[in-house]
Amino acid sequence: MKRLTDEIFARIPELIELGVTKAELAAMYGVTTNTLQVQCSRRGISLRKGGPLLRRKILALPEAPLSLSEKALQMLRQAAGAMGVDEARLASELLETIFTDNLYSAVLDRAA
Repeated sequence: MKRLTDEIFARIPELIELGVTKAELAAMYGVTTNTLQVQCSRRGISLRKGGPLLRRKILALPEAPLSLSEKALQMLRQAAGAMGVDEARLASELLETIFTDNLYSAVLDRAA
């Protein structure tokens, strides 16, 4: 099986817009359709003609940097690497899930 590289992922939206199907892409890169679908989903790449899977706003808080312990940062890096994404992407997804699923209240209750 070929390794899907950043260059390959960068080309996928263009190929989709040209009409290449996900089955054709998977065959082209020597992976299964499911592998391609999961890896693209993790990177926010749509396999549907018409644009990105998720339209997101970039939120930067330069006045309030996020501080993490060395251990937490190391764990974040390991988890992100295992998922094939960078630390910022994983942290973003985790924060979004925390708020979407109302998990932050558990942390606030514990701190009280």
